[in-house]
Amino acid sequence: MSLFADFRRRFDLRPSKSLNLAGSPARIRSEASSARSGEQPCGWRESHGTAGTDHSAYLAIAEALQDGADVVPASDEVGRRLAADGVSLVEALDGLSALYRSIAGGEPAFAAVRALSSSWAEASLVYLHSLSCEDPLTGLSSLAHLRSRLGELYREAEFRGTSVPQTHALVVVEPLTAPGTTPFDRELRLVDVAECLRIVFCGGDVLGRVGSRRAAALVGREPNLPEQVATVRALITQWRLDTDVPQLARIWIEGLPANEEMAGRVLDELARP
Repeated sequence: MSLFADFRRRFDLRPSKSLNLAGSPARIRSEASSARSGEQPCGWRESHGTAGTDHSAYLAIAEALQDGADVVPASDEVGRRLAADGVSLVEALDGLSALYRSIAGGEPAFAAVRALSSSWAEASLVYLHSLSCEDPLTGLSSLAHLRSRLGELYREAEFRGTSVPQTHALVVVEPLTAPGTTPFDRELRLVDVAECLRIVFCGGDVLGRVGSRRAAALVGREPNLPEQVATVRALITQWRLDTDVPQLARIWIEGLPANEEMAGRVLDELARP
């Protein structure tokens, strides 16, 4: 089965509560007088004839435009907020276009569109990955599942009188991508990383996704662990046979702390962008 076919098959099982990734056509209203007077830009989404989410997040972009400031940070913030509110990408871009026309008298700057779209996509992917114990594209366990398995290890160690830091560790992989790499291209890199991890850690080890950019394997501290890590690095570097450019990645062994609470903090830190 091809990657695309598998991707389609996995996403046929859609959750009952979604981020409205496809979305319905937007109904956006922007009033130039409101923007000039300092009020929040008007915009809403209607569903079945009723009022939807108020796009108050656009205020950050409006202020940046009126102050002549860089719109990229504000657009990044808006994209994440709209994705979290369940607004589709089409609706988000319609609102951005309406805002620009009301304030700047033209279409949105490319930098603003790119920043909003990228942050919306990343926030949407994070949401999708939290819906199941398995990431739908890479097949890696979710962060919640990895956290749960760590908790089981700590409770078992307490019962047996052993030490998790001495028996287990995390092998963390972070693909290095060029500036401007799209979220989808980063997803494809993680698909490659997942395959390489499965080849090397093919036993009962938990292979999980940590945030939007990293993967991790919860493994036993066996004597050959350094050799396994070296094998993972070699596989990832030469995995793409259709290019002579090495596929670079940061790979390291992350030691586990003394208790479950601190281990959760380690995962939270690794999950940061």
